[in-house]
This record gives sequence, structure tokens and C-alpha cells, in this order.
Amino acid sequence: MRSSSALLLSACLSISIGVHAQSSDIQSQTRVFLDAYARGDSKTVLSTVDNNTVVYGSDASEVFRGLDSITAMLANDTRLWSNSAHIGDMQNVTTIKQGNLESIFFQAPFTVGNRPPVPVRFCMIWRRNGKHWLLLQSSNAVVTQHQSAAELLAPH
Repeated sequence: MRSSSALLLSACLSISIGVHAQSSDIQSQTRVFLDAYARGDSKTVLSTVDNNTVVYGSDASEVFRGLDSITAMLANDTRLWSNSAHIGDMQNVTTIKQGNLESIFFQAPFTVGNRPPVPVRFCMIWRRNGKHWLLLQSSNAVVTQHQSAAELLAPH
């Protein structure tokens, strides 16, 4: 009985280590993408997208499909931010993996120049293609603060 318990514990630990390694892999890939995007590194960003990639920006009119559209989006953002954008640490990270797909949802502070940070929520779906990750879909939104239903309904 003792050896079967040790075997079960060992199996559980090896499974949890494997899951953590996969999650940190997609988290690392996402971090590389975010940093490249913030600094306007089109070579790195475009190496992770293809003509099937769809990116939803923070404005309702911003829906970008494929390389040409995403290239234009990055160029406009880089111009707007004047190379002073920064995406901070990923917070409240969740990942789900199924087959060669992995999603990562998180929030991160976003700053441009000396402006105060704004919280941005990111939802990204990646597809593993051999040893390379390709971004399938991405959506981000600048979220409100102190506007939750609980806070709005609370007596003042």
C-alpha cells in the first residue's frame, strides 16, 4: 500500500509539473509578443501571426484580419505611442490547453509615456505548429474601475 501511494503521489507530481511547464511556455510566448508589440518590433510580432489571425482592438471599429491588416494596426499603434508604450506584468492569468491550442486570459497595466497606467484585459488563443506558436485570435479591452454591479448598487 505504501509503495502504491508513493507511486500515485509521484504520478500526480509529474502531471502537475507538466501542466505548469506548458502554461509557463504559453505565458513566456505571450510575454515576448506583448513586449515586441509595445516596442513596435514588427519582425517579432509578424512572425507569430498569419493570414488566419484575427485581432480585436480596444475600439469597437478595430477588427484586424491577416498580415496586412495587423501590420497596419501595429504601425498605427507604434506611431500613436511614439515608442513609449509599456505593458506591465500579467495578472490573474488563466490558461487552458486542448490539443495544439492554448488560450491565455489575463490583465496587465498599460502605460504610454508618463500617463497613468490603465488596466487592459487580454484574451489570446495560440496554435502550436511544431515548435512555433501562432496567434489565432486576440482581443483586448480597457476595463473600468469601480464600476462593478456590486459597487454601483452599494448604498452611498
